[in-house]
Formats: sequence, structure tokens, C-alpha cells
Amino acid sequence: MISREEVLKLAELARIKVGEGEIARLQKDISDILEYVETVSTVKIPNSLTERDGVPPLRNVMREDTPRSTGDPLSGKEDALRAAFPKKENGYNVVRKIIQKDE
Repeated sequence: MISREEVLKLAELARIKVGEGEIARLQKDISDILEYVETVSTVKIPNSLTERDGVPPLRNVMREDTPRSTGDPLSGKEDALRAAFPKKENGYNVVRKIIQKDE
């Protein structure tokens, strides 16, 4: 079973306050978790999926990576962007306010 000091050290590392009444419960819970992890770690797992019956070998489907353009993706679209924002102020595009401050 995990010791009282180990529970307190875990609480310190996690930066949580643990009351005196919680220490015994945490000792039991953490010990149960560690016991379960130990049980799970003893399960034999095949080295690869191909060792299991009926499972085809895995392979990654790859495609050739070809660049579409080497320049700025917005190049040549400046006029369309300007038209999308008809209202300007000090050289900046003006958009509708969507966030309001609660008072």
C-alpha cells in the first residue's frame, strides 16, 4: 500500500491541498490504481498485429507531395479583398463589431 508520506508528496507535486480525512482514502485509491496497472502490464500483447488471426498487415497510404504555388497565397487577390471590405478607416478595413463589453 502507498504510504502516507507518498500521498502527501504526490499532493505537493500536484499542488493540491489534501485534508487529513482524505489521506486514508487516497492511499487506498492510489494503491488500487497501481495494482490495476500492474495487472494490466502483465497481459501478453503480440509484437505486431500480423501475429493476430485475420488482421491484415498495416500500411500507410502515401501520395506524392507536390507544391501548388511557391508564392504568397493571397497574391493577385488584393482587389477582391478590398472589395469585400468597402468601409475603410485610416487605411484599415472596418468590420462589424461582434464582441460587446458587459456593463
